[in-house]
Amino acid sequence: MKTCLRLTCVVMIALAAALAQPQSSSPASRGLPVRGEISSGSVVTSTLTVELSSNNSSYSDTASVNGDGTFEFRSAPPGAYWLRVYAGAGALIHEEMVSVGGPGQILSIRLNTQSSANRSAGSTVSLQQLTHKVPRQAQKAYDKGRQAALKGDQHAAEGFFRQAVEADPEVVDAHNELGASEVALGELPEAAEQFQKAIDLVPEHRLALPNLSIVLAKLKRFHDAGEVARRALLVLPGEPRMHYILALSLLAENKQTPEVLNNLRRAAPEIPKAHIVAAEVFANTGRPDEAVLELEEYLRVQPADDKERPKVESRLAELRH
Repeated sequence: MKTCLRLTCVVMIALAAALAQPQSSSPASRGLPVRGEISSGSVVTSTLTVELSSNNSSYSDTASVNGDGTFEFRSAPPGAYWLRVYAGAGALIHEEMVSVGGPGQILSIRLNTQSSANRSAGSTVSLQQLTHKVPRQAQKAYDKGRQAALKGDQHAAEGFFRQAVEADPEVVDAHNELGASEVALGELPEAAEQFQKAIDLVPEHRLALPNLSIVLAKLKRFHDAGEVARRALLVLPGEPRMHYILALSLLAENKQTPEVLNNLRRAAPEIPKAHIVAAEVFANTGRPDEAVLELEEYLRVQPADDKERPKVESRLAELRH
């Protein structure tokens, strides 16, 4: 019973630690200036916005594209990022992984010039987003919302995004952005509703699906969070947060299965706390040696000043003896 209670406690703490803010725009953090250029035979580049974000959501920034196709992020730490290109009212038209190395680097992006009719099933923009014409009033409100969100004014952003969806309920990405602002303001049930509306319009929405999973977990609707995480993984295979939430959601339902450990392993390279949760699963199922290995790996990859280190070292000593 004591072990069971420990596992429940670890799961709840891990859920709180794992659930970062939903994906939207945020101010730049310190690092290197990153410049780039976009070329396309069919898209007016001055209508585009570029987003640079890390897999673990520790960094995210957006930049407008100039008429000559150039763009610049003021400051980004070295590392691997998703670079996404948006058109119109936030329709995602291109994404790829890029690496930020040293100063003077230029990111060169070539947009696909195929017509929408020839897009593959794995395309990042839906038919609805390609064919839906956004009214000017909705577009204007959406753009103002993005600007307010970038400045960190979530109250203003929420108001503008709400104006956008009221002017046109089919502006898919405005629903996602409105949900992100509502999460920032602590309005979780309302945020879940907006993310669901985006998914209703675009079932494979690459931002709304993981965002909804995160919010449902925060609302302690673990079964629903896990189901949405499964859907998100079909669209974003290997996404660490979704593997993590799926594992924790299963544990919250007292399901200590190989699927749990598999998802924790896939999350661990980017979410080290997955090692702590896996250790408790092993300990709870009579496999203390494997639990020890998980905690040792956590200590190996974490910095010396990690705040969890004393607790992990204490638990490690307990397992060894």
